[in-house]
Amino acid sequence: MTDFSKAGANDYKTLHQQAMQALRAGRLSEGIPILERVLRGVQQGPVAGSIHNDLGMAYWQSGNTDEAKAHFRKAVKLAAQNPFVFNCYGSFLLSQRQLDEAAEMIKRAAQLKPDHPEIQANLGLVHYRKGAMAEAEKCFVAAINLNPNWPVPHAHLGNVLRDTRRRAPAEKAYQHALKLNPNNPAVWADLGDLYFALRREKDCADCYRRAISIDPSHDGAWVKLLDMLEKTNALDEANETLAKAKTRFPSSLGILAQEAKLLRRAKKDAEALALMESLAPRMKELPPNNALFVIEFFFELGQLHDLANDAEKAFACFTYANSRQAATPDARQYDKTAYVSAVKRLQDAAAPLPARTGDAAPVFLVGFPRSGTTLLDQILSSHPAVRVTEEKPVVDKMLAEMARMTGNPAKGWIDNKDYPAALGALTDAQVEELRGIFHAEHGASDGKLLVDKLPLNMLHAGFIRRVFPGAKFILALRHPCDSVLSCYMQRFALNAAMVHFLDLKDAARLYDEAFTLWHKQEPDAHIVKYEDVVGDFRATVKATLDYLGLPWDEAVMEYDKTAKDRGVINTPSYRQVTEKIYTRASGRWLRYRAQLAPVLGTLAPHAEKLAYAMDDAREDAA
Repeated sequence: MTDFSKAGANDYKTLHQQAMQALRAGRLSEGIPILERVLRGVQQGPVAGSIHNDLGMAYWQSGNTDEAKAHFRKAVKLAAQNPFVFNCYGSFLLSQRQLDEAAEMIKRAAQLKPDHPEIQANLGLVHYRKGAMAEAEKCFVAAINLNPNWPVPHAHLGNVLRDTRRRAPAEKAYQHALKLNPNNPAVWADLGDLYFALRREKDCADCYRRAISIDPSHDGAWVKLLDMLEKTNALDEANETLAKAKTRFPSSLGILAQEAKLLRRAKKDAEALALMESLAPRMKELPPNNALFVIEFFFELGQLHDLANDAEKAFACFTYANSRQAATPDARQYDKTAYVSAVKRLQDAAAPLPARTGDAAPVFLVGFPRSGTTLLDQILSSHPAVRVTEEKPVVDKMLAEMARMTGNPAKGWIDNKDYPAALGALTDAQVEELRGIFHAEHGASDGKLLVDKLPLNMLHAGFIRRVFPGAKFILALRHPCDSVLSCYMQRFALNAAMVHFLDLKDAARLYDEAFTLWHKQEPDAHIVKYEDVVGDFRATVKATLDYLGLPWDEAVMEYDKTAKDRGVINTPSYRQVTEKIYTRASGRWLRYRAQLAPVLGTLAPHAEKLAYAMDDAREDAA
């Protein structure tokens, strides 16, 4: 054995240089054995730690993660004062989604060298993937300040800003990253995701295509492009793109999953189901960093089983998808108990609302999610005298401003213990200011009747009536069992409310609390039952237009065309509302009676109050 500590540093350095040259050239099979030889001569101390670190990086690059981890663990023990070995090990753990261990390593690196941009960026990634957005943002900003010309932290900052709905600064961050490095396909794809959320379909598609042109060998941007085209109902273009993608990636899980979606859109349900069933075992084996992809897949597979009337298999898919989503950092950041407690606080202070007074005010389309609000949105949007706003949390923003006005430090209504008591203390000037926020957020209505659509604004009927005494409410109703079941069957973008739909009992509990509050307030509202819309469309829609003071217009009969022309519809109903009226979702819960057994007792009192049956008298349930 050569002892380099005695034989001289030149032998060690020469071999080490040879190894690193080989590794940098991609000759892993040549570089790794040389490093192993060097390591046999330098077995202890910081120098040995650095060699272990280099071997860890080499084995990681080769795909041998077990060997990589073993060498990284030795590196941090032998070179305990070297921040870079901790940073490298942390980066490896990040790639393996071992977030707690990664945080420990990268925090140690930051303690040893807090002024290094890469270490700060990696620490930001740890926080980002754990859902700690404020901490992530601080780290990315620190990395940018340390090296303004490095594009990576600008792109990461864009992700934080996008995910916290600060979309204008997010776009600026992405564009700055691309100015520094215009050939990064991942950043183009991330910018495409932002444009999709902004409903800028052309810009979104251009970004995905730019990512593909830079790196056509990676299927990720192809999958995103296909998903965007399907969700915007550009089905011909989607099928053309699918043909090209399948030529390049005949066995890609992402591409094949998109093919199944397009088969379903073409009414080839059996083919779609067979394809997805064949992919399911591979999907379950994917690592945690593919969680969102897997979650969407099993929701889709569940929908196909539902269409095939196999309730047992469908429910199993939904349960698996929800359990996987509940385990994500995004889901774990929300406190369901705090949300329900806040609704109970509103219940405790609830009383019948005063009747409408004053001039006509905005209309609020509310209801429990998956009760037909999106269908009503498309119907009303087809009327030339109506403008329905996209689901925007404008009322939440007004509530946050009210907290500021009244001196409460709460950032939102959930933790504002003064709400709803503070409503009585609002001055006329403050009410006018809150109205200004509403109109500024929604923009000009161009002389049309403005309808604010956000289902769970039903919780804030008292606040809405205080700010807009003339406000009208349209309450979308659906059988409580169908509504809760449908929430469980859909993948939602998570927030403090939607996280309840990952568990059937939580979903039913939220329904119970929401309608308990609604009934205590007794707001004068026009009720539209989903079952009536699909059963007697013309009469039901005419009654709604009469309530709004609008004449009948035949355009509402072509709501499906409105939906297709609209582009992105940011709700899980984007497929259904592009079809003509169908009845298969009315009474669907009857096929799932066994699966719903744990929550029927919670929902039955509301069904009775809302004049819905809890038996199986309907023979047309589908």
